[in-house]
Amino acid sequence: MVQTFYASPKINRHGDYRSDPQILNKIMADENTSFIPVYKGKNLFKQIHNNFEALILNNKDLKKILPNDMINPIFLGVANNISYVGFNIGESDLDIDLWCEENSIIIDDLRKFGPTLNEIDASFLALTSGMFFWHNTHKFCGSCGYSNFPTEGGFVRVCSNTSCGKSHFPRTDPAIITLISSGDRILLGRSPRFPEGMYSTLAGFVEPGESLEQALEREVFEEVGIKVKNIKYFDSQPWPFPASLMLGFFAEAKHEDMKIDYDEIEDAHWFSIEELKSLQHPSIKGGFKLPRVDSIARRLVNTWMTKF
Repeated sequence: MVQTFYASPKINRHGDYRSDPQILNKIMADENTSFIPVYKGKNLFKQIHNNFEALILNNKDLKKILPNDMINPIFLGVANNISYVGFNIGESDLDIDLWCEENSIIIDDLRKFGPTLNEIDASFLALTSGMFFWHNTHKFCGSCGYSNFPTEGGFVRVCSNTSCGKSHFPRTDPAIITLISSGDRILLGRSPRFPEGMYSTLAGFVEPGESLEQALEREVFEEVGIKVKNIKYFDSQPWPFPASLMLGFFAEAKHEDMKIDYDEIEDAHWFSIEELKSLQHPSIKGGFKLPRVDSIARRLVNTWMTKF
């Protein structure tokens, strides 16, 4: 079975623990509990020789930097009989820059190191950053404007206005991502936000009142002017950067003539199997790169290539 990055099946989120303060207090006090810090939406990593590992603290290490109770921890779940808790280290009095320098710690985007981490660490780090993004963007009630406060282990925010009291839950934005093929060629495009030289499968967010298939047809036509057929679901992947769920599909082009919308994407080409293997294309000077190894886009490409 091919690994889906950032979604380890070895994690039990234990939603049944979230509403039990006694269990949560016991987890916080357990010397074996693992604590995952996040800072300004990014994760922390510790350099060991030439490698970087996820920074995960035990209770003893935690008390050295947070002598007082942490603010608004999030119970993330359990893996291998160990409970994991996320916290925002930026809410402490710690001198972050000095602490990082003294302990060979860096603060960076998970995607930089994710493919090198074990699946449990990578999944918990992704969950932590995604949850704190939600907390930071839902501090106030969308119904009445009063402040929200966290409850249920950090997975619910409740309006502080007693006449409102609305509960708010973590949000994930569904997005389709599709590999378009035509015979022995596939269509890849690039966004100006991509790393230099990288081409990937087409993607876009699902709009209200739209099925996944309709979103796929619309996005492909908007970006490259191509109509598609034989849409087939492939797999999904959480992509909490900051808050997406990628839903992967294969589809076939009804025609190969493109009309690129340069307000949507920067470039697009048809790629043969030989060009994908050599990473060379006659219209791309200096070659190109395939999608990130931790992305469902790369899995779509790799799966298609196994046919040849």
